Amino acid sequence: MEQAPSIVVDPSSDELATLFWIAVGVSIIVPRLPFGRQVLYPFALLGTWVHEMGHGLTAVAVGGRFRRLEIYPNLGGQAHSSGIWGVRKAIVAAGGLLGPAVAGGLVIVTGSRDQTAGWILAALAVAIGLSLLAVVRNLFGWVSLGVIAVVLAPLAAYGPEGLRIFLAQLIGIQFCLAFWGTLDYMFTRQFVRDGRIFDSDTQEIANVLILPYWFWAALIAVLSLGLLSGAFYLAWMIPAGP
Repeated sequence: MEQAPSIVVDPSSDELATLFWIAVGVSIIVPRLPFGRQVLYPFALLGTWVHEMGHGLTAVAVGGRFRRLEIYPNLGGQAHSSGIWGVRKAIVAAGGLLGPAVAGGLVIVTGSRDQTAGWILAALAVAIGLSLLAVVRNLFGWVSLGVIAVVLAPLAAYGPEGLRIFLAQLIGIQFCLAFWGTLDYMFTRQFVRDGRIFDSDTQEIANVLILPYWFWAALIAVLSLGLLSGAFYLAWMIPAGP
């Protein structure tokens, strides 16, 4: 007697798209709630990491050197580079602000299918590991990012299909919306760290490109949202091939 084949009902694209926008809402609202940032703490740390890596890798791209990276428990961070001046300083500042949205868009698009979601999670784990060896130079950064990489690696290889897709989408969304958690910083001219006054990234851009820091902050926020929307369209609105 033949056994009746089991029927597996996969989520429809509409259901997955709905979950995507729920994840967007969670990413925007939860950090603004009491203890909300603690709930999404590992993802926020990844947002800090990709922001600082954006600064450092952009510095290398324009001919400078990426010397070291530090991640702090308060979700702050600092990328130390050298050989950067003039217009290059503005480009490096913008690289840290827009880098997360670019990376997030790529993660959302490439992580929207089971065939690739595991690979993108594995690539993230490898990228974190390489950054630990190459540039991360403080204990908290080493421990926190190391734990995230160690957790991502087995999930990438053995995690359930739905979990891998969901994690890839949530990480991509967090990258795209990294600016949301730092709006106060983006719309600030200067900040104080260890008793010293520093220009914000947007003020670094304004120092070179004349227009005020709040203009660059608003432009980067709009571009980040645009990249998120474009990634959503490519990942979920364009029908997948057979």
